[in-house]
Amino acid sequence: MKKVLIALKLADQLPAEKADLIGCDKGALTLAQQHRHMVCAVGDFDSVREEDISLIAQWCDQIIRLNPIKDDSDSEHAVKTAIDLGYDHIVMCGAFGGRADHALVNLRLLWKYKDCLELWDAENDAYVIGPGRYEISKNGYDYISFFTWEDAAVTLSGFKYPLTDRTLTPSDLYTVSNEILKDEGIVEVKRGHVMVLQCKD
Repeated sequence: MKKVLIALKLADQLPAEKADLIGCDKGALTLAQQHRHMVCAVGDFDSVREEDISLIAQWCDQIIRLNPIKDDSDSEHAVKTAIDLGYDHIVMCGAFGGRADHALVNLRLLWKYKDCLELWDAENDAYVIGPGRYEISKNGYDYISFFTWEDAAVTLSGFKYPLTDRTLTPSDLYTVSNEILKDEGIVEVKRGHVMVLQCKD
């Protein structure tokens, strides 16, 4: 599996793991200021001063500068670029917080690119799982929630609020703020896809 971290504007922290980096708009400046090498920097850079573009260029292999008038967001273009570069595990860092519309777009991107995308910041981790059986660790998170954009059949074992072969629909919200009782919980998805969101209090 080939992994890359995409640093967005709010990516002041990155996971403590070794992976390639892509800077997205102001996230590229953050990485350059930290002297961290990027395989590329992507964005229209409307939130970056022109004099900072040269600093970004020193710390990346290429800059993909987008027209501010476009049909996708900077973050989606960064995901598409990562896929074009052959990455199959893409972690978007700094995807929550800030503007509500940007956070919503990133959550929609998670569903659109559910086979390869993960959203992460220091307090939250979100990813999508399909049919199968999963052992999910606490990993320091206090709560775990499950949502879906399509009907899905789910069983939860080892959770404070267990479920047995329950059909979740896009309108179901009762699956928020569950808790893993011990170190791991078991999630079985028989049909559909489910977004898993682990959060710290």
